[in-house]
Amino acid sequence: MSAIDLYYMGIEYLDRKDYRKAIEYFELSNDIEQHFKTYERLFQCYIKISDTDNAFECIQKSYTLNPKNDKTAFEYAEICIKTGNYTLAENILTEILVRNPEYKKAEKLLLSLI
Repeated sequence: MSAIDLYYMGIEYLDRKDYRKAIEYFELSNDIEQHFKTYERLFQCYIKISDTDNAFECIQKSYTLNPKNDKTAFEYAEICIKTGNYTLAENILTEILVRNPEYKKAEKLLLSLI
């Protein structure tokens, strides 16, 4: 199976709320070809099973692979705040708002840091 096939299998299990099975397929997909969206989906799964260490690692990798994706960047900023890295969160949120000044959630979260 290709990375994209495995990714879509992971999506099917994620939709069924079978997070552990989804994680298996997303990990297999990333073994073939890493993609920011796959790491973002892994983040979602790990959050659902309360595995915050792996969740943080996945959203960080997702952001690193595509720092210009506003949704991923916002999720990473949220996690940075929860882990006490306010400066990084502020920088990420500022970058989002430079690209997309209408991103109200990012604006609201940034204002909460100031």
